[in-house]
Amino acid sequence: MSSNIRITRICQFCCKEFTAKTTKTKFCSLKCGSKNYKAMTRQKTIDVSNQETEKIKLLDFEAVKKRDYLRINDCVQFFGLSRRTLYRMINRNEVETVKLGRRLFVSTKSIKALFAVNEPSDQKQDPQPEILDLNKCCTITQTQEQYGISPAGLYLLIKKHSIPKFTSGKFTYVQKKDLDIYLKSIDDE
Repeated sequence: MSSNIRITRICQFCCKEFTAKTTKTKFCSLKCGSKNYKAMTRQKTIDVSNQETEKIKLLDFEAVKKRDYLRINDCVQFFGLSRRTLYRMINRNEVETVKLGRRLFVSTKSIKALFAVNEPSDQKQDPQPEILDLNKCCTITQTQEQYGISPAGLYLLIKKHSIPKFTSGKFTYVQKKDLDIYLKSIDDE
């Protein structure tokens, strides 16, 4: 059954405009239809191959996870290190190694220990805030005026001697007894 319909469409392969005789026509010619089919078939084959490769990688990854010692190449791939970095770690004795014949094997436990992150405990314990008597404290500005010390000098002194600072509102307080230990000796000179 033929139709007298003429519809302007765009080819889904070459993106050129053409006149179609049916509403279901997708391609401007048999050539474009064949090329599209080949491209789709090729892409499906590539996708299947990529899926097989991913399965193999996952299987190897699971197998490698269970080993206690890895070859250098496996260790580089598994942990994402460069070979040079791994050899530097071996030379500094940061990583436990075993040599069997000419092959060098690296302990996975020692490398995992390097990457271990201190995980916080399940229960977060807030430290009890120390209740301070503000009469026994002075602000940073008051300290600078009282002892005649520059802001940079004061902060260097606080940092060098690990003097605790406390913030209340917009002011930072330091206990007078902590400052007197270090600043009285400066005034005496």
